[in-house]
Amino acid sequence: MLNSLMQGLWTWTHWGCDGVESHSLRRKIFHVNVAALIAILSMALFAVPNVLTGNSALFKTELAQIPFYFLILAVPRLNRHGHAGIARWLLSLSVTAAIATDIWVANGSWLDLHFYFMLFALLGVLFFPLRQWVSILFLFTVNASLFVYCGYFGVEPDPALLSLDATTATMFRAAYVSTSLFTLLFITWLGEYVANKNERELEELSGMDMLTQLPNRRRLEQRLIERIAVSKRTGQRGAIMFLDLDNFKPLNDAYGHAAGDILLQEVAQRIRACIRETDMVARFGGDEFVILLSELGTDKEDAKWRATQVAEKIRVTLAEPYRIAVRAGQDATGQVEHRCTASIGVEMFAGGAMSEVDILKRADAAMYKAKESGRNAVSFHEEKQHAWDNPQLPTTA
Repeated sequence: MLNSLMQGLWTWTHWGCDGVESHSLRRKIFHVNVAALIAILSMALFAVPNVLTGNSALFKTELAQIPFYFLILAVPRLNRHGHAGIARWLLSLSVTAAIATDIWVANGSWLDLHFYFMLFALLGVLFFPLRQWVSILFLFTVNASLFVYCGYFGVEPDPALLSLDATTATMFRAAYVSTSLFTLLFITWLGEYVANKNERELEELSGMDMLTQLPNRRRLEQRLIERIAVSKRTGQRGAIMFLDLDNFKPLNDAYGHAAGDILLQEVAQRIRACIRETDMVARFGGDEFVILLSELGTDKEDAKWRATQVAEKIRVTLAEPYRIAVRAGQDATGQVEHRCTASIGVEMFAGGAMSEVDILKRADAAMYKAKESGRNAVSFHEEKQHAWDNPQLPTTA
């Protein structure tokens, strides 16, 4: 029951966010929905003690609040139907009007209810985009002016309100001031939380290939730089495998890019199943993939043997036939069996003797060597001696 309620509230506060591409505007809509929820809960929360006191002035304020319940409840619905601008204004003006009604009808400035004016003077920037600075300035001026007027000139309360005992009056004052400050701090914190969450999502998307859901070239190069630094510190060797599909273009030419996309997605899944969680496979571009193996041990021959085992496992796995769904007619779909092998070039690395660019270039050169040798093969980049095998030798480029 509680989970269903929380899920419902979460959905309600996100009404209108799905159809907005801008993360900034999406955050504004979320803020408005949350503020509407807080306003409704606050009004309902204060209704209980207002009625329980039996004070006619406080009871009068509750009757005056009834229209504002419906106005504020309409705010998320307006966002849901794409009227975010109207929703912002409705919330801002409704809450300001609700507080002003309470003050001038019964409470006066005696119970410090006017502190809510300061809250909404400051929250305008969270509801409106900065380019709408005139709206922000207008709301700030209106609410700040009402706050100053009530605070310095005062508004006389309903005489019935003065019959409240000192303890009850103090409790109301403390509640109004503390909830206004808490609301401001909470919505500000929530804004930071959502902004950081959006930033993390954008960073993740910027390093992700959308078709295969693999890291892209940028993310791979960042990880390779990190692995080189770790290798330099620990002595652990690693390997880069540059992989190119041997029979990809004929599938694209015969059945279109949709069939090629399905093949690339299947290739990504197969490679991922062949490596450890600590390793990485990235789509480098087109039908090229790069696999980064790390922590292969400190012994050169043993590390090379481990890399060979992984490369052969990937080669054999990718050589198995693929069942690709293709359009067989105008309205029908069918399946074709396609065989697509891979040529894999491997470059071993250890320490910081080579940059990530050099390592990738050597793996790429080894991949072309595998293609020249007949394809469906694994080839290592070989030199007489790497700089990292003999630290006294100069670094080769």
